[in-house]
Parts: sequence; C-alpha cells; structure tokens
Amino acid sequence: MVKTADGYKAIAHIQAGDRVFAKDEASGKTGYKPVTARYGNPYRETVYIEISDGIGNNQTLISNKIHPFYSQGKWIQAGRLKKGDTLLSESGAKQTVQNITLKQQPLKAYNLTVADWHTYFVKGDKAETEGVWVHNECPYGEKYRTEVGSYTNTHESGRTYSGKGTRQRSQISGAREARVNNDPHIATDFTPAKNNREAFKDESRRIDAHGGSKSTNNYNRIESPGKKYRKQDGD
Repeated sequence: MVKTADGYKAIAHIQAGDRVFAKDEASGKTGYKPVTARYGNPYRETVYIEISDGIGNNQTLISNKIHPFYSQGKWIQAGRLKKGDTLLSESGAKQTVQNITLKQQPLKAYNLTVADWHTYFVKGDKAETEGVWVHNECPYGEKYRTEVGSYTNTHESGRTYSGKGTRQRSQISGAREARVNNDPHIATDFTPAKNNREAFKDESRRIDAHGGSKSTNNYNRIESPGKKYRKQDGD
C-alpha cells in the first residue's frame, strides 16, 4: 500500500498523475509529488519483511530482492536487510526489522517513477501503522536503455498501446501516444525478453490480448512481426 494524497492505495492501482507522499533525501522535506509512470515486472523470488513500530504494531511488507529501503542512513536492497535493521517512517520515527524471509516464489512486483524526489512510502495491507520510506530507483542502471522486452502502456481512456523495446522506449512511446491522441499515459507494464525475436512474439501476444491491431481498445495500428514468428515457431 502506498500513501497518496487520497489515502493509502494498492500500488497496482496507482496511476500517473496520482500524488504520493515523498521525501527529499537532501533537505529532509516531505510532501506530495506526482507519479509519472508505473511499472510491473516479474521476479522469481519474493521477500517478506516483518517489521515493528515499537508501540505494539506490526506489519509485513512484500517486495522483490532489489527494491531500495532507507535503513541506517543509506539505501539497502530488500534482500540485504537483516533482523535489527531500522526503517524510516512517514513521521520520521523508526520501525525495526523483526524477520526477513526469502522464498523461491514468483512475484509480480510494481514500482513507481516519482517526480523530483524519487521516493515514496509503503506499508503492509491492512497494517495499522505508518508506511516506511523506499526509493523509486530499482537498480536497472544501463538496463533501462538496453534491456529489450515487451510492454503495454495504458492511457487515461483505458485504451492501450503494446510494443517491443526497452523501458526507455516504452516511456517515449507513452508520451507520443498521449500527445497524438490527447490521452494521458498512466501506467506501463514491462516484461524483459531473452532476445529480440521473443520480444516481438510477446508484443504480438499483448496486442492480441487487447483485441488485436484493428481494435478500438488500443492504439496499435499495424500487426507485430511477432505474429509471423509465433506461427513459424508453432506457438
């Protein structure tokens, strides 16, 4: 659950334009900042982080291994947290890690891009305590510009555009369709692929899942080369 200007929301329901509670690492200021994108990615492992606020309230956060949490004055990936580490709450109070469990369990995890301060606060579902501070920058690094996959951009009208390319390309595409169609880009779902051919095939599957290239449900105007590859590969 993410703290927004409208209360806590499940991260899967956050849209570009929503304002989330954020903190500036340099100045310590807090306030609400707009979300500019939402991503969804699959992971092979799931991390369960059990924490306590010290006044009788406990919560469990579910994360991928690489999401950065603020602990002991620096950003630490979820998979590297350990019992006794402290996390920073919305009010500046500390919450203490009680247990970390790593499971070989698939997870569809979401992340946000937050304007200016690039952080937000999360808490467990139904938790009766404050959220803790996390960064929006999972360490994609160079992968943001180089890792190829398939993506589906969702726009405010509910229409979609599915494509093949990098995460960076997905954002360029979202901005283009938003401008051409006067339909703001609100979310991105991106899945890496092992090669270009598989990325094209995944693109084709995404287009089909949203009604095909001639459907008014999406902004795809031509068929993906992946359709031909799927036929050749017997998919």
